[in-house]
Amino acid sequence: MLMTEYDYDTDIAVQREEAYEAGLSKGLQQGISQGISQGIKQGVYQEKLETAKNFISMGLSIEQIAKGTGLSLEVIQTLKGSQEV
Repeated sequence: MLMTEYDYDTDIAVQREEAYEAGLSKGLQQGISQGISQGIKQGVYQEKLETAKNFISMGLSIEQIAKGTGLSLEVIQTLKGSQEV
């Protein structure tokens, strides 16, 4: 009878360990996916800022730059102000 209890306890321990490892693996995958997604979004935003800076140096209006980049007028005004310094 002692052997049966030990096997049951071992089985439960193994199941818990497997569930823990599966959860850890899933959590890591989600974290990696979220990190990649966030990095891509930041990269796209940085590219828009660089494009806006180029448009500013070309003399385009703030409205044209906003339309061409998708950035807000406020962001472009801030960029334009920082380039005049």
